[in-house]
Amino acid sequence: MFIVRYGEIGLKGKNRARFEDALVRNIRAAMQRAGYETEIKKLRGRIMVYGPERAGEVLARVPGVVSYSWAEEMEYQEVENYLERVLNGYSPESFKVEAHRIDKNFYKTSPEINEELGAFIVDKFGWKVNLTNPELIIGIEIINGRAYVFLRSESGVGGLPVGTAGKLLLLISPGMDSVVAGFMMLRRGATLHALHFSQGPVGEEKVRRYVALLSDYSPEQVPLTVISHAEIFESVVDKLKAKHRPEWTCVMCKYTMLQEAGRIAERVGALGIVTGDSLGQVASQTLQNMRVESTGTALPIYRPLVGMDKVEIERIARKIGSFSIYLSEKEEECPFRPRHVITEATPQKFAGILSLLNP
Repeated sequence: MFIVRYGEIGLKGKNRARFEDALVRNIRAAMQRAGYETEIKKLRGRIMVYGPERAGEVLARVPGVVSYSWAEEMEYQEVENYLERVLNGYSPESFKVEAHRIDKNFYKTSPEINEELGAFIVDKFGWKVNLTNPELIIGIEIINGRAYVFLRSESGVGGLPVGTAGKLLLLISPGMDSVVAGFMMLRRGATLHALHFSQGPVGEEKVRRYVALLSDYSPEQVPLTVISHAEIFESVVDKLKAKHRPEWTCVMCKYTMLQEAGRIAERVGALGIVTGDSLGQVASQTLQNMRVESTGTALPIYRPLVGMDKVEIERIARKIGSFSIYLSEKEEECPFRPRHVITEATPQKFAGILSLLNP
């Protein structure tokens, strides 16, 4: 069985039960999708998941889970016999016992448990105690009078359970950034509907792989809407060329995408739009340009990567498994990209371009 720990949920006061219940539902849904039969219980600030040890790979991808441990449940009086048996296969240079008494009514304190079990292990195995940098940590949690013993803890995604913060529309491309932006909003409790403006089959296939990956972090499959980029934008490009204003192509492209995204967001019930914009990374992502592009929709636009650089974004992409997809076959180049682009659009100049295109 697993001990599952959460973080922020414990600070939700009167809403705590609602977030706990959402996390339980999401764990159950993720386990079912992976084909695991499990039983799940809530116990005093912990969620207990009864299932096979290999199911830990599922818990690692459930937003809201801060950490989890494969543990054995027993009476406290059984712990020494259990440790004598299970530790026979270990020979660490050093160790420590790390007890956490969730049940404050238990008759021994955490320091008393640490001392008692530490002394027992030194007596039985002769191992050296190291409280600052041990090779082996023997964990024990006391919950509802029962002891749960484990030898390692694994990190989870953290954040909040998906479905506790409403729905957002994710603008997703074959690049590295937007899938990371989607992941970051999933771990803040949002559900996603993805929208892709396709420029060709290679890029579209990469996006479908991204969406499948995001769905691994969601209790339900993330829906994907695909629209031809050329169908919504080619006429705009032709007008810009005819008016000798090709430098506005990238700004108008993002503006047009956000217009279409706003319409689709309203249709699917999304409360806002998520993009992978990172300040200054490309020409369309200067502060001036983002300001005018955002007028394409009245909905809020969320940019979780706006203050990150490429190194930080790549680190997250590697962690969630999207970086290898990004490095796969090169997607199609944008056929509309001009030689020179405007980087300091103003509302006045942009209004002039709009009136020029739509006299």
